[in-house]
Amino acid sequence: MSSTIAQLGSVTQHLVGGGEERPGQQIMASLVASSIATRAPALVEAGTGTGKSLAYLTPIVAAGRRAVVATATIALQSQLVDKDVPLVANGLGTTVTAAVLKGRSNYLCQQRLDEFDRASHSEQLDLLRGTNPDRHMKALRRWAEETATGDREELDPAPPSDVWSAVSVSGDECPGAARCPAGDRCYSEAARLVARESDVIVTNHHYYGLHLASDGALLPEHDVVVFDEAHHLPEVIGAMCGTEISGGRFRGVSRRVRGVLTDEELGSNLDRCAVDLDNQLRGSVGERADFDADLVALLVTGRDRSDRVIAALRKVKPAEGSDAAAKVERALLAATGLVADIDAIIEATSDDVLWVDGSANHPILRRTPLDIGPLLEQRLWGEVTAILTSATLPEALVDQLGLPSNTAVTRVGSPFDYERLGLLYCPVDLPDPRRSESREPRHAEMRSLIEAAGGRTLGLFTSNRAMREAADDLRERLEHPILVQGDSSKSALIESFTADPRAVLLATMSFWQGIDLPGDTLTLVIIDRLPFPRPDEPVLQARRRRAGPAAFRLIDLPRAQILLAQAAGRLIRRSDDRGVVAVLDSRLATNKSYRWDLISSLPPLRRTKNREEVLAFLRQLDAGTIIEQPAP
Repeated sequence: MSSTIAQLGSVTQHLVGGGEERPGQQIMASLVASSIATRAPALVEAGTGTGKSLAYLTPIVAAGRRAVVATATIALQSQLVDKDVPLVANGLGTTVTAAVLKGRSNYLCQQRLDEFDRASHSEQLDLLRGTNPDRHMKALRRWAEETATGDREELDPAPPSDVWSAVSVSGDECPGAARCPAGDRCYSEAARLVARESDVIVTNHHYYGLHLASDGALLPEHDVVVFDEAHHLPEVIGAMCGTEISGGRFRGVSRRVRGVLTDEELGSNLDRCAVDLDNQLRGSVGERADFDADLVALLVTGRDRSDRVIAALRKVKPAEGSDAAAKVERALLAATGLVADIDAIIEATSDDVLWVDGSANHPILRRTPLDIGPLLEQRLWGEVTAILTSATLPEALVDQLGLPSNTAVTRVGSPFDYERLGLLYCPVDLPDPRRSESREPRHAEMRSLIEAAGGRTLGLFTSNRAMREAADDLRERLEHPILVQGDSSKSALIESFTADPRAVLLATMSFWQGIDLPGDTLTLVIIDRLPFPRPDEPVLQARRRRAGPAAFRLIDLPRAQILLAQAAGRLIRRSDDRGVVAVLDSRLATNKSYRWDLISSLPPLRRTKNREEVLAFLRQLDAGTIIEQPAP
């Protein structure tokens, strides 16, 4: 559509330097415009540097449609609201309002803060799980007096989870502003009111998943939804449309009822349920749940005891508008929600997977639907125009999400000249990473690469154990600062890494995507092994059984393609970046059955198995003597 391309040109000319014409961005914008006009879903794989956000925002704003944009990262949410939407509005000469909307637990609850301040010291200690309230609450109170949004993201450093849970409320236990004594000061309701009046509402995948699970109760009516980083959707929607029960749920209800009921036995009974459930589940973490008679009996007992709590709470008649009334209402909602989720677990069918997540100390029983297609067909496709986009979208996504036959599918490449910008290196002489004797050779390879790069390295690992083993080895043998996930917050690690060009950052899956480290900060990405999922992951096991002989190609391979492409995509973030992606797994170079499936999903860097070529290239980058990648 020539008009869409002209509108996009009007927007991009307002970029610093006047912007540049990107054919992939134009193709994507035209497809989005067509999708809006026909109300058909669109699936767009758009390589790094395409400019996806402007490509979908421009036709949406030009068409005057109200849209929800669901993202996977907080950073992208801020960029959309603070930068991209104003840029599009300016370029099109119109006024567009935008707002970020999150779940209730992300906002300070004024009522709970008021109750905390009026509570006795012992009650405060109980709310904070025994933590000294003076240690954290002073800073939180100062912030509460200044904040305009009540958004937890404003707090730096963020308070411990126990502290935040004492002054926040989940959607399952919030009675709503009309029934809350502090409803007129509610930050969550204020955010919802702003969103209700906004043209573009930015949220996250999880919140949109909850919106679907609640049959459209959370978000205002909208014409278009954009799922950015849409490859996350099958996992996220499955989780949000499932159910979970844990000892922590029983303890949470117990804590709430103790503050309003005089019968101590009611709370003690729930605490015993919590202990029994933890004991029943802790030996099965990471496995399918053994849904035997003992577990069923435990859940039925928990349901019965929760029902007794609900009956007792309904008999309490505190003064309207009092703290006690608010506490009773929250306890009722929490207990009622617990009963509903127990019922959902007990009534699980063969279309669900029951499995145990969490840790041995905090096991969680989850019910996850095997197929989310029917739910999306009923509540999403055809209800609003859906645009799904990411730098990497596997072909299996169409079937996983149950997308209708009229879905437009397009792939547009990145504008970056990857063959000139860097190398994809896979050493073929390393032992299979699944064998224990491969550890030392891989560590030696890492050391050689890091020394040649002069640091400037992001090491991505498929397990926490492998990351820690590598960290111990590198700290002992290299002089470079070694930053390790878990030693500090994600933001602090990234800040330290970007501040020191000699640093090495080692991380696991949460760093494989969603972080942006452009320029000389990063010239080497090391991937320790191909990211195939564990064969014993319960939900994937069930989906493999359903897929039969095609399971590897339908389940395992697409997931590995996405993760590998996302990890490799950390290297080249702008047109003047240079560097090497090193995959220390010889299967990428030698396995004939799937190597090209994986390679084709990666940025088209020039491929090499020559270690000396890679080391020389990295040394030149470190010395600042290279202008461009040598011709093959």
